[in-house]
Amino acid sequence: MVHKSWNVPKLCTQESSCRLWGSARLTYTLSAFLANILQMGMRNMLGLIILRMVRAYPREALQSSVNNITISSSCGGNGNAWMESTLDAAQFGDLQWSRTQALAFPGTFYYGFVFALPLAGHLTDRFGGKVLFINSLTLQGVAFILLPLLAHYSYAAAVTSLVFAGIFAGCGTPPLYQLFVVWAHPTERTAMLSFAYSGLIIGSICIYPLTTFLSEFGWSVPFYVIGSVSLAYGITCNWLIYNSVEQHPRISDAEREYLQQCAQQPQNLSLPWRSLLTSPPVLAFVLTHVFHNYTFLLFSLIIPRFMREAMQLNMKEIGFLSSAPFLGSLLSKIICILSCSIIERRVFANRSYLRRVLYAVCALANMILLSIIIIAKCEQKIFVLVMFVLLGVTTDMGFSGGYWPTLLYFAPSFAGMISGLANSVGHISGFLASHVIATLVKTGLKSEWNHVLLTLIFVNVLAIIVFGSFGSTSLQPWDPRSQKPESEVKPSNTASETAN
Repeated sequence: MVHKSWNVPKLCTQESSCRLWGSARLTYTLSAFLANILQMGMRNMLGLIILRMVRAYPREALQSSVNNITISSSCGGNGNAWMESTLDAAQFGDLQWSRTQALAFPGTFYYGFVFALPLAGHLTDRFGGKVLFINSLTLQGVAFILLPLLAHYSYAAAVTSLVFAGIFAGCGTPPLYQLFVVWAHPTERTAMLSFAYSGLIIGSICIYPLTTFLSEFGWSVPFYVIGSVSLAYGITCNWLIYNSVEQHPRISDAEREYLQQCAQQPQNLSLPWRSLLTSPPVLAFVLTHVFHNYTFLLFSLIIPRFMREAMQLNMKEIGFLSSAPFLGSLLSKIICILSCSIIERRVFANRSYLRRVLYAVCALANMILLSIIIIAKCEQKIFVLVMFVLLGVTTDMGFSGGYWPTLLYFAPSFAGMISGLANSVGHISGFLASHVIATLVKTGLKSEWNHVLLTLIFVNVLAIIVFGSFGSTSLQPWDPRSQKPESEVKPSNTASETAN
C-alpha cells in the first residue's frame, strides 16, 4: 500500500527569513489558533451545560432525597447547601432525561469524532485542507444551533445531532495540521504549531465561565451563541485560508519565494503495515495515548458534575473552578517550552531513557494526587482544586515532554499516519468514559465518584508498564529515513500536539 507522507522534509540549502507580521503565515496560524479555541470550547461545554439542560431530579426523587438529607452530610458537606444546589438544578433543567442518559450524552460526541478522523486524513491528502477546515467549523456550528430544538423533540434526536457535530469536528483536525506544511517554514514550524495548538487549552479554560454566564439566560443560549460564532468564523475563513501559496491572492512575492524554497511535497511511501502494527514502540505509543486520552477526556466530562455533586459547589462556582486542570496544563506547556529541549540537548544523551523516566514520574504523581483527592472530604474544596491544578500539570507534562514527542524520532516518515491512528483509537475512551461514569455513579455521592477516580489510577499504572517497558525514540529499521546517513536522521518538526 502506498502512503502519502508530508514528514520527509526537503532540506533547505540556504538560510533566509521573511517578515512574519502581516504575513499569510501569521494569518493562517491565528486562524488555526481561533479554530482550536472554538473546537475545544464546543467539545468541553457539553460536560457543564448538561447540568443546565436536564431536570436533575424528578419530583418524587427530589422529595426522597430531601427526606434522606443525611446521605449528603456523610461526606462532610452541608445538608442545606446540598438541598439548595439540588433545587437550583431542578429549576433550571427542563428535559426529562434519566440520569443515565444525561451522563452518557456528552460522550456521544466522540462516536462521530472517532469515525471521522481516518476518513478526514485521507480526504485532506487527496483534496487539500481548506474545504474540510471551513466545513468543519460551519457544519459543527449548524449542528449546535439545531441541538436545543432537537433535544426538546427527543433524546435520540439530540444524540444524532451531537454525533454529527463530532463527525464535523473530527473532519477539522487533520486539515488544520496538514495546512501547516504549506503555511509554516520549517524553521518556524515548531513555534507556530505550539501557538496554534495552545488554543485547545485556552478554549478549555475560557469555555466554562462563558457557558455559565450565557446559560443564565437559558441553557439553549450557549448553543446558539457559540454555534453562530463557529458558523460565522468558518464562512470568514473562506477568505483567509488557502490550500497553496499559488492560490493565495494577497501573499507577497517575498513570502511566496520564502515558503517555496523549502516547500514539501508529499512523497509516495510504501507503508510497511506488518512491521508497523507489530512494532513495540508503535503499540506502546498508541496504547499510552489511549490511557492518556481516558484521563484527559474524563476530566473534560466529569469536572463540572464532580464539582456539583461530590464537592457541592453551586453553578456559578463551577463555571469558574472547572477550568482548574486546564490551568495546570497551560502551566505545563510553559514549563516544557522553556526547559525540555534544553534538558534533552545538554543533560541526557539517551532520549528514550529521558522520556520513559519523565512519563513514569508524571504518571506516579498523577496516582498520588488522585489518591489525595479520593481521601479528601467534600468540605476541603480549595485543597481539592489545588490538587486538580497540579494534576493538570503532571498529566500534560507526561504528554508534552514524555510519550508524544517520541513519534518524531522512531517513525518520522509516518508521524502523520501513526498520530492519526493514535488519535482515532484514543478518542474511543471519550464515549467509554461516559458509560463508566453512568455505571459507577448512581446518586452522585463522593464515595461513588471515588470509584471513577480509581479507574484513573488504574490506567496510569497500565501506562507506566506499557510505555516504561516498550517506549522508545530509536529510529525503526522499517522507516525510510533509517536508510539515510546518520547525519541526516533528525526528528521532523511537522507533528503537532493534536490529541484532546
